[in-house]
Amino acid sequence: MRWTFLLLLSFFVVGFPALAFSPSWSSATYCLVAGERVIVVLKDGSEVIGEVVEENAQRISVSSVFGVTSIEMDRVESIIRGEEVDRREFDQRQKRALRRGSAAGWYSLGVWAQERGLADKARSSFESALDIDPEHEPSKIALGWGKVEGEWKNPEEIAALLDKGWRRDGANLLPPRAGTPVGPKKPEPKKPEATSPKPDSTRPGRISTPESVLGKLSPKEQKRRETELERRRQERLKFEQGKRREYEGVPWPRRSIIKSRNWQIECNSTPEVARTYQWIMEALSSTLGKIFKAPDVRRQKPVVKIYRNHDEFMLKTGMGGGVGGFYQPDSQNVVAYHGTFGLTGTTYTVLAHEGTHAFQGKKLARMTNYPNWFIEGMAVYFGDGSKLDYKKKRVVTGLIPRDRLFHIQEKIAEGRHTQLSKLGGLPRNRFSGTHYADSWAVMHYLINGPESKKGQRFLVDYWKLGEKRRVGQRQFNNLAERYFGDVDQMEADWQKYVLSLKPDPAGEIDGDHFVSMDFMFSISRPDEKWEYVLDEIQDRDLVLMRIPETRNEIRVRILTKSEDSQRPQDWIDSELLPALRKKYRDVRSFSGDLGGLDAYVFEFYDRPPEPEKKEEEQDGSADGEQGAGAGDTKSFLQKLTMAAQQEPPDPDDGEKGTAEEAPKLLKHRSYVLVGVSNAYELRGSFEQTQFDELLGDLEWVAFSFEKIQKNRW
Repeated sequence: MRWTFLLLLSFFVVGFPALAFSPSWSSATYCLVAGERVIVVLKDGSEVIGEVVEENAQRISVSSVFGVTSIEMDRVESIIRGEEVDRREFDQRQKRALRRGSAAGWYSLGVWAQERGLADKARSSFESALDIDPEHEPSKIALGWGKVEGEWKNPEEIAALLDKGWRRDGANLLPPRAGTPVGPKKPEPKKPEATSPKPDSTRPGRISTPESVLGKLSPKEQKRRETELERRRQERLKFEQGKRREYEGVPWPRRSIIKSRNWQIECNSTPEVARTYQWIMEALSSTLGKIFKAPDVRRQKPVVKIYRNHDEFMLKTGMGGGVGGFYQPDSQNVVAYHGTFGLTGTTYTVLAHEGTHAFQGKKLARMTNYPNWFIEGMAVYFGDGSKLDYKKKRVVTGLIPRDRLFHIQEKIAEGRHTQLSKLGGLPRNRFSGTHYADSWAVMHYLINGPESKKGQRFLVDYWKLGEKRRVGQRQFNNLAERYFGDVDQMEADWQKYVLSLKPDPAGEIDGDHFVSMDFMFSISRPDEKWEYVLDEIQDRDLVLMRIPETRNEIRVRILTKSEDSQRPQDWIDSELLPALRKKYRDVRSFSGDLGGLDAYVFEFYDRPPEPEKKEEEQDGSADGEQGAGAGDTKSFLQKLTMAAQQEPPDPDDGEKGTAEEAPKLLKHRSYVLVGVSNAYELRGSFEQTQFDELLGDLEWVAFSFEKIQKNRW
């Protein structure tokens, strides 16, 4: 009896933290620790995974990459904690990796598993990444592969070189420095397995605010700068508190329901947010109605459901992390969630795209009569190619979305686009993500091109044809002949127009400042020797400044993440760093800050052009000797270790010689600020001999960078 009592006592005192348990009354608390990873299982069977923000008798708040989700305790069935969380979360992440089918997704899963000591699962994830992309560099590195003189070597060969004192630089192995003992390394003490992520552990150092910046400031200016940074910090806190209130909102049964002229808005964020979405949808209807004036064929008002945050959207709809919203053809409803996606994305773009589909459903008796170039091209035109004029409460259309423009221009230049003689009849089952850019470009040409009156009549006639019968390539060709001569002439005019387009300016110059409200940032130029050059920006550039008659440049770019759910460090390791190493040499990484926000910092050099190979080198050596790595591993290692005592060239000495003999290569430094779906990059590119001299100017721009805190809807 005494032992039974002790066993019962130990159960209540010690507990079983790895088990899920349920409260016997709704007001119970679980005594969770802030920052602890848990799975909250709801009574409807759905789950929320994340870190505990706070917990009390009424609710629990859990933070994930998409924001904070607050859940009422009377909806909670159980809370899982301990090792079971890692196992269950791995299964969920594995399903997402399978669904997406990308090497980057599997690599991220492998890193996640590795950080939690799940070695077997990590290895299988890296191997799955290589099954998709055999040349996926981060996964090969994670499995022990490496490059020697540009050629991949297997893990056994690499391990043998490392034992001989060779060292890694990303994928590449470098010979030991002069004076380094050559021979097997002494075994290192076994490190304990990681139990939690350490995203900064791979970065060797931190770049802080330099004296070159502070030296430009008088004591009075330094004080003013400190005041300015404190103002920014307070604004960020205030903005984040406001966003948190919006994301917490109210339970769905207590949502705001607003019936307007064309829509019924249902939103469980704050009432102010719901009213904003109401006028956004009405402004969209007004804009669409001016172009397509067909009468309504359906009487019911589409319902626009907007959940208070991303996690609740996933819980209620079963959608994955990469879905921002969707349109339901049967009910005509639009479903989305309130949020700012990363640095620039907003709910507005989702509503504009899916709302266009709802407008089509209201006006078109049979949407299936139209091919996807028409249905999706219109949605991208009004989704990606429009923005809100918040003051005038209207939608501005006809804008040029940068990603779509650069994509279609690249495809046309390389002959990979879908020609108009085929796009007009492309079956739905062959219409993929790459065709969105083609379809947007055709829609933009017809509505905004040099023959816009003809183009808009083309669209109206095409619309009317689809009201009676299924339309396809023949109808497209007939209209092309009526308005543009024929489809081949239309193709030529369309290509010329698209290739001439430039993206809309990202912002405006105000004295020394550049301010972008579309991309929510501002910078200042260091001094008057730097000039803003907005007509020469390329690809993902948002702003460019240059010292005239030199190649010294400073620019801000926008980069895209392929996986929204990737942590910043995973994206850096799996995508950004490999891309830099492929194009540049001697890539070094640090941590630092951009405008007071934690950022990744990289320094790297241009690669010199490859020397032309002599004919005998191209055909092989005269005595038929095999290339490095062609024979057995032992022979290969003997050849390589002959250079073991040679000091590798200093990166700064790589271009020594006369100006006629060697090209002038640039040295770069980048500051990267990562969001959910994209990232800012501030990059300085300078002549190597002037890098140290101009570095202070770049650091000044990084110091001046400000992320504008404002709701963009």
